[in-house]
Order: sequence, then C-alpha cells, then structure tokens
Amino acid sequence: MIRNNLATKLQQVIPDSMTYKLLAALCLGCRQEITPDTKELFQNTGTIHILAISGLHIGAIFAFFLGLLRLFHFKSRKSRLILIPLIWLVACITGLSPSACRAATILSFITIGEAFRQETIPLNAIAAAAFFSLLINPELLYSVSFQMSYAAYTGIILIYPLMQIKKMHKFLRPLYTLLCISFSAQIMTLPIMAYYFHSISLNSIFINLIAVPAASFLLYGGIILLALPEFISFYLSYIIIGLTHLFIFSLQLFSRIVINLPDLYPTATHVILFYLIIVLVIIYLITRKRHVLRFICCSMSILLVLHGCFTYYIQNHQEIVIRNLYKQSAILLNYKGYYTYLKTTSPNDGLSTYITANHLQALPTHEAFVGQQIKFIQNHLSSSQCSISIIDHTNPTFSHEDIVIITENIYPPNFLEFHPQQIIMDNSNTSHCTKAWQKFCFKNQIPFFKTSEVGTIILKI
Repeated sequence: MIRNNLATKLQQVIPDSMTYKLLAALCLGCRQEITPDTKELFQNTGTIHILAISGLHIGAIFAFFLGLLRLFHFKSRKSRLILIPLIWLVACITGLSPSACRAATILSFITIGEAFRQETIPLNAIAAAAFFSLLINPELLYSVSFQMSYAAYTGIILIYPLMQIKKMHKFLRPLYTLLCISFSAQIMTLPIMAYYFHSISLNSIFINLIAVPAASFLLYGGIILLALPEFISFYLSYIIIGLTHLFIFSLQLFSRIVINLPDLYPTATHVILFYLIIVLVIIYLITRKRHVLRFICCSMSILLVLHGCFTYYIQNHQEIVIRNLYKQSAILLNYKGYYTYLKTTSPNDGLSTYITANHLQALPTHEAFVGQQIKFIQNHLSSSQCSISIIDHTNPTFSHEDIVIITENIYPPNFLEFHPQQIIMDNSNTSHCTKAWQKFCFKNQIPFFKTSEVGTIILKI
C-alpha cells in the first residue's frame, strides 16, 4: 500500500513517463513499468543490475539517512540504531528482494557494532549475514545472485580502502567514492561472471563507472521528490527529467561499443585460484611483504599449468554421446572442445549438462563434418580408431562398420554379410524392433547394447 501511494505521487509530480518509470524502478522496485526497449538497452550495456533493488540502492539510501542524521547533529553512535528499522522499512517497501535483504542484514550488523562501540570488522558483518541467510535457506549457496552479491560486498570491503585518496576536493570526493565502489565490486564478480555466463563484458566495466554514480544521483533525486510537497517536487522534477534523458542518451552511445571476452569456460578450480590470486594481491598491497609475492607467483604458476593441462585435454578429447531419451534420439559428437549433433529429434535432449560440464562450444549447423583424422558424411563417421554408422530412415543402408547405432525402428537385414563389432540401440526404437535386433545379435554373436538398460553410452573415437 505504501509503495502504491509513493508510486502514485511520483507519477503525479513527474510529467515525463520515461523518467517516472526509471525512478519507480530505482526507488520503489517497480520494474514492471520499464519498457522492453529500455530493458534491452540496460542489458546490452551490462547495467541491468541498476534496475533491480540491490546493495547499491540500499547502501545509497543508508548513506542518505546517515547524512541526514549528521545534518541534524545526531552525532551519538547509538542514534544510528534508528537507521536499522528505516533500512528494513525501505527493503519492505521495495518488495523484500533477496539482494535488498542481504544488504539490509549486513548494514544492520555494522550499525549495531558501531552503536555499542565494539570493534567492527566489515568482513565479519558480511560473514554473519551470509551465515544467517544460509541457516534459513542453505540452497542459497548455489544461487548465482547470492554468490555475486557477496563477492561484490567483499570486493568493496577489501579493494575500496586501497583506492582512497586523502587529499581531494570535497565536491569531487563523493563522485570518486562512487567510482571506486563500483570498480571494487565489479573486480570481485568477474570470475563468477566468466564461470556462469562464459563471457566478460569489458565495456560494461567502464560503463558502470559512469552509470552507477548517475543512477545514485537519480535515486537521491527520486527520494527528494518523494519527501518534498508535491508543488515543490513538480518544479524540481524537470531537473531530474533532464538528468534522466542525459543518462539514457549516454547509455545509447555506449551501447554501440562492444568489447567482450567471449567463450570463457573456466572450471571451479580456475575460479578458486583466481580468487586466491586476487586476495594475495590485496594482502601484498596492504603489507608489502616479499613472501606474499612468492605466494602470488606460485599461485599464478599453478593456474597456468592447470589451464595448459585443461586446454590440452579439451583440445584432444573426442567422443560420441548417445543419450537415453524416451522415444527420442539424441546423438552428439564432442570434437576437441566443440560439439555438434549427429542426430537429434527432441529440443529437450538433456545433453546441456554434458555440454556445460565439458565446456563445449557449438559448431555451426551442417550436413557433413570433416576434422583432423575424422569425417562424418551421410550418417557414416570414420576416424583413426573406428568407423561408426547411424542407421535411420534417412540412411537405412547397412554397411561394414565397426559400430552401428540403430534409431527410428529400423529392423535387421536379411543377409548374413552384415557383421559389425557391436550394435547399439537408443530408446527411440520400439520393444518389437529391439527384440528383433536381440535375436539377430544372439544368432550372429554380435555384442548388443541398448541405452534403456545401460543408460547414456559414450564411445571414445
């Protein structure tokens, strides 16, 4: 009810619809008002996180309330306790999103520690918030949002203090602080982005250095418009409208610049080593001790050796995967880090897990495939180790291959010259067809396998 009332006031004092929709998302979490074109613009520039109520918004509002306390000369540390219910009220009004709750919990721990003059270590506050969140819902540990949030918070705590400059003009300090906080948060989230999304948008790093401070100013502007009487807010809104259009125009300019690092497939070990190196670099910048440099060199050497071994394995790995799929066919070729479907009859073939686990990249759609010492033409694959044939309605010819894969209810031939080393049947065949092949293989002493019994079959080639 409070959010609806505030949204109504915001709509009344802002005559520009685009500005209203953007401020409704920034201040109240009403993202449903944002048009698809605006969402696409934020997605293309890597700034979509600005539209979701997160630690950025809760932290900015906390700083705003803290500034008000100082303005009215509430200098007592215990007076800051009033900020806790205010922050949680804001989190409730904006919809109690998980990211907003995480930020509110961390700020609550820090505020309580400072109010009672206890030694406050921000990392302990982050750890305590994570612990209690996981205590309530342990499955959050596997949430990408959870991991990204706490990585960003940790980056701000560890990296931001190293970037502070003591002597700076008081008007430039707030802008520089926002830039440093944005950069610190993004550095710590890069390994997670590479692991889950397989690409890093370098232009989004630079765009966020401008977009985050701009969004913070718009957020403060929206709060001021909501706090002041309507007749004052109406005239002040034109300043916010101008800033909003300038902000959107800047994003449209930056959206034309695309600098990405695509096709990144780090393993969990890669990510852990990356974070180890980042932490060691931070420790060295704080302590300036030489033995920390040795640890950094050792960690980077281990990372390079691991990556070299992993790359060699991926680039020399070849196999065919025959998925056990009820009444469907799904046969995939894994060729040196790339994959292509030799046959598939279902869009949900269940092989996405295999593709992700092996960090495979897709090859373009084709009718034939020729690689180093491997060739696939008209359902016949030949390599230096074996020859494989896929028998279906498009290619029902029985040839002298080492391995034959039967799909789509193709029955055994009547001649005895057909004698492969083994026969494999996927689950697209009926029981009657399967029994016919069992009899044929038993009669001719041919090893017989079916995915319905042994599950997914992997053939090394």
